[in-house]
Amino acid sequence: MNINNFAERLIIARKEKGYTQEELALRLGVTPQAISKWERNNSYPDIELLCSIANVLDSSLDYLLNIQLKSSQMTDDINELKKQQLLQSALSDPLLLEIGTSLVELMIEENQNQFKHLHTVKEHLAEQYGIILPLVRIRDVDSIGEYEYRFYSYDKLIGSGTLTPFINYEEEKEDAIRVIMEHFEKVAYENYSKIINKEIVSNLITSLRLDYPAVVEGVIPEKISLLTLVQILSKLVENRTSIRNLIKIIEIIENEIDKTSDYDAIVSIIEDYLK
Repeated sequence: MNINNFAERLIIARKEKGYTQEELALRLGVTPQAISKWERNNSYPDIELLCSIANVLDSSLDYLLNIQLKSSQMTDDINELKKQQLLQSALSDPLLLEIGTSLVELMIEENQNQFKHLHTVKEHLAEQYGIILPLVRIRDVDSIGEYEYRFYSYDKLIGSGTLTPFINYEEEKEDAIRVIMEHFEKVAYENYSKIINKEIVSNLITSLRLDYPAVVEGVIPEKISLLTLVQILSKLVENRTSIRNLIKIIEIIENEIDKTSDYDAIVSIIEDYLK
């Protein structure tokens, strides 16, 4: 990627917004080390991240890229980048956490700790219920209370809460992040039937194929489409049935799918087996 003065312009735009490298990293979902490398000209972000950087910093892509081309060339290049930016803005996130301004520092520390509390939640849901969560986007907004947080799935509010204002941040921060993450685990579990999608299931099947190829090969998607599997898994989760035994779930679906198109009937057979 040939970017003239990108590092210098990134630093200027970041400082004009009043962000530290850690704050910018949190908003982009990257590490502070990545921001540092960009600002030292050691590496560059990809196009998708460039669009996010422009959004977060209220800047323009032509400014960040310092594009100096003939008008016809510049139009083509900028339009391609703007198209990526528009596509990203048009897609809602499977999981989004919005936080008030007084919770930004809390999330910056969580980011610096590699989101250990969030990963603990993900690991617990996977081990207990076979639930795999997608990427969680985090952004701060000033349109909600400064100690408020909200969880969204595909733009639909699925949970919210408000923390007690900090009296002693250092003493209270661990309890604060624990409260948010326990609430997150609860709403993610309760709403997983709406969160699960073909991408999540595809990743599960890819992993399963590596260790148990006979379970998958010739079955998915040949006999069972990803959409069918998503719909059945969604019903199981909605009924609070663990989907950890995915091997047996797939085998039962394979056996029943030619007999009936009634997914509720197939779900009942799976649940009876898993009891």
